[in-house]
Amino acid sequence: MLTNFIRSKSRSDYEITMGKWLKMIILDNDGIVHKDDGTPLMHQEYINFFIQSIEEIICNHQYVIKDKKKFKDEIYKFIYTLSDIGEHG
Repeated sequence: MLTNFIRSKSRSDYEITMGKWLKMIILDNDGIVHKDDGTPLMHQEYINFFIQSIEEIICNHQYVIKDKKKFKDEIYKFIYTLSDIGEHG
């Protein structure tokens, strides 16, 4: 399921908590997504890679992130709320 549903931050019908979701392996239409070493890729690992890539782009363009923790938290929340984990009525 690659379809995303945009949800309000105030919704509380998520079937999986963010902590549990971060520890889950990523699945696509072909099954489990694997890293180069053959081990399954987890959501948290992918988001950390994604954040690192964004930070490099920002740094290379001479911008500064004032609050890295808040920046990372917002990315985690954004991707989690767009993932297909809740009930859709």
